[in-house]
Amino acid sequence: MLELHQFRHSPYCLKVRMALAAKKLEYRTVEITPAIGQIDIFQKTGQKKLPVLFDNETTIHDSSSIIRHLEKIEIEPKLIPENLKEASQVQIIENWADTTLAKSIKIVFLEELTKNPKLISSLFSNKISDSMQTPLFNIPTKIASQISGLINQKEKESLKLNLENLSNLINQENFLIGDKLSIADISVASHLSLLKFPNSSGENLTGQGCSIYVNDPSLQNLFKWRDFIEDQLAITNHH
Repeated sequence: MLELHQFRHSPYCLKVRMALAAKKLEYRTVEITPAIGQIDIFQKTGQKKLPVLFDNETTIHDSSSIIRHLEKIEIEPKLIPENLKEASQVQIIENWADTTLAKSIKIVFLEELTKNPKLISSLFSNKISDSMQTPLFNIPTKIASQISGLINQKEKESLKLNLENLSNLINQENFLIGDKLSIADISVASHLSLLKFPNSSGENLTGQGCSIYVNDPSLQNLFKWRDFIEDQLAITNHH
């Protein structure tokens, strides 16, 4: 059986779970606590970043590489269209979502953690020992010093504009490219999780996120679309 080593709330890990669900592949998850558990995964694979997928003797890391592996072992439904133009379009969007969009969202999410440190305890649920609670709650102070100057108002406005453009795009169609689910939809939907956590995040986190985006009227359509995609896939966390 496929084995996914993940941190549940990582957008890249969610991206892989969505792809696994789309292909109806059975798998088990191994939850890795960031920093602490990553030492073990590094010793096993030489990789520090999650997700990592184990398929018998094959080890695949990086969400994009994992999805392309899944495309080979379970051909249908295709997440990369056969049509060359559409295939190029979905991979351009995937790359944009995993880089530019992800970076902007990560920075505003880290900024949110400095204002809402309780969000950290929700992220880690009950998996952190008492001895780790104090270091974790000190994270916002460290983050504040690291992100100061990283994002300015103009960059925030650019992120907001991109999100509004996405919202307008999916207001016309169910899917970003073509008439079927693709890696473009999965990539964008997964990264939206840090702005407003989806139902698959569990009751501690569902509906939480970055305060300036969670209740923004202009983005509700985008979050509804994300929830629609998840509902269609019936995302679960453990198999």
